[in-house]
Amino acid sequence: MRGEEGCLEAYAGAEALLERWREAGGVPPAGADEETALTAMLAAAYPADPDTEPDATALAVLAETAEYLGAGFADLINLFQPERILVGGWAGLQLGPRFLETVSGYARAYALHYPASRTGIGLGTLGPEAVTVGAALLPLVDFFAQGGRRPERAPAVPAPAWQSALQDRVST
Repeated sequence: MRGEEGCLEAYAGAEALLERWREAGGVPPAGADEETALTAMLAAAYPADPDTEPDATALAVLAETAEYLGAGFADLINLFQPERILVGGWAGLQLGPRFLETVSGYARAYALHYPASRTGIGLGTLGPEAVTVGAALLPLVDFFAQGGRRPERAPAVPAPAWQSALQDRVST
């Protein structure tokens, strides 16, 4: 899903990344889904064979994306001063090992020094389904926050006499 103009997803999401690569002359496999196309782009940028020349277009798009993500992370750091930013999802886990250090460098360069020095940036460990796992944990977090007990319900207040009398008339 591609974000709207100004949204980080529109510039650094997998769909935008692949679109920029295509526009710059990159050639993903025909009919490939996003995950396969991103794998192909990474393979072009970082070939396994040391004799194969890296795809300069793919490298340039990845470098540009690293700067976009770094700038976005810097905004998060400046606004919210988080202790940690974790990159996850299938695309983040594919890209992260290759350029998370570069993204972190841009984030630190663009963020205010003090909050940036207190924020760690790393790869998530929940795997590509981190959002789903996190959502599934919310009810458990709430349950344990209440000491493992169900919330106490307020005692029922009896209905006023006029409401009971009116209900009796309607029922008959």
